[in-house]
Amino acid sequence: MMTLHTLNTQNLPHQLSEIKLWDSKIDIDDPVRELEHEFQKHLNLPGLIILENQQIVGIISRTRFSYALSRQFAREIFMKGTIRALFDFNVVDTKPLIMLEDTSVSSAVHSALARPTLLSYEPAIVIHQEIPKILDIDLLMRLQSDLLQEALLLHQNLIEDERQTAQQLRQTMSHLELTRDRLLRSEESLEAQVLERTLELKKTNDDLIKQQNQINEDLEVARTLQLSILPATFPKHEHYQAYAFMRAARMIGGDFYDAYQLNDHQFGFVVGDVSGKGVPAALFMVLVKTILQEQAMNHVSPAVVISRLNTQLLMRNPLSLFVTLIYGVLDTKYGIFTFCNAGHAMPYIIRNNKKIETITNKACPLVGLLDHPHYANISVQLEKNDRVFLMTDGVTEFFNSKSEAYGEKRLLNILSSTDYQNKLEEVIQKLVIDLDLFSNGSPASDDVTAMMFHYENDVNIAPQTIPNLGMLKELQF
Repeated sequence: MMTLHTLNTQNLPHQLSEIKLWDSKIDIDDPVRELEHEFQKHLNLPGLIILENQQIVGIISRTRFSYALSRQFAREIFMKGTIRALFDFNVVDTKPLIMLEDTSVSSAVHSALARPTLLSYEPAIVIHQEIPKILDIDLLMRLQSDLLQEALLLHQNLIEDERQTAQQLRQTMSHLELTRDRLLRSEESLEAQVLERTLELKKTNDDLIKQQNQINEDLEVARTLQLSILPATFPKHEHYQAYAFMRAARMIGGDFYDAYQLNDHQFGFVVGDVSGKGVPAALFMVLVKTILQEQAMNHVSPAVVISRLNTQLLMRNPLSLFVTLIYGVLDTKYGIFTFCNAGHAMPYIIRNNKKIETITNKACPLVGLLDHPHYANISVQLEKNDRVFLMTDGVTEFFNSKSEAYGEKRLLNILSSTDYQNKLEEVIQKLVIDLDLFSNGSPASDDVTAMMFHYENDVNIAPQTIPNLGMLKELQF
């Protein structure tokens, strides 16, 4: 039986020689930039053990750290502090899996997969000669798989060798009945052992399939429930139309959109992106959406709504998640779209003459992390047949098999290839089809959400009467 002690020894097969335990540790009070330096210096390093007074307090994996830095404003926040600060942002696994070096490989795999889904492939700690070291779970899975394949191949070779030996003995020693009976019994016993092992493997495989099917069923139910809370239709009004699309990178995700009728001529629109993916992001999304709807119905100013949302999230956010979003109010009477951008991508204004503009004002802070952020409104004057396009970063950061991003230029080409006579649904679906063609089968790395509304009223007011008028810039493509 192979144990974790055999890692970092000469007992591994040649094809698994790259598997090893990493003696990589870092102190909790070291700067975050030192953590980034370690990952850059060792490209295969799966994570580092975090110590405080020479005691293990957690693991930070390359995957979690890279994802944390990829979020907007994260690098500016984290790089100024020490690793201790990362504990407040759910970046560190504070309850890592710790195993002794005499643990069998199969037991180690079982322990890793028994963790919650989000942690099942996080690195583990192995106490090797009384020294804690990092173990990459992906490599552990490969080792388990290759060991099983070698065992099966060994069994097959043994059976074939035994059968050949038995055949030779039957031909040359047929007169020795006792010897022949012994060989027959040996062959039958070996085949019985192989059959027993095959049945055990089949039962294990059936159990795994059953568990996976149950997980898939539960996730499908969660996906159906999540989609059901997103509006299938928008509030009706003669002076605007709207359409939206959301597709999660996994079964469920953290992107969302919503719309509210505030009075007879004002309508609220929101597009948001919760940090993380999967079940935690989806649950946090429901919380954000619920609070946002309550505040939107009581306050017309988007900046006030987002400020109150931030205050309430700080009181109900044990995992230190956050959300970026745009919430805006369309005044159909005067054609004014007033919005607050909280760490999100700015909207695109598609004019009737096919000119595409965006807003150059700086975005406000993201929601759910800071105690007293400042949120401000931006207003845009719309004319008849102008359209506004809102999205999450999963659109422009949609990657193909060559790790190339979809980018803003391709998005603008899609938006400019249609005019106000095209239905909103046709424009969004054309974008989704182009994203799928661009990906060439590569799975999406982030949720994709897009919303567009079309203003249809002739009423206008002079720009100088609009408060907080945004700075517009025409885009070239």
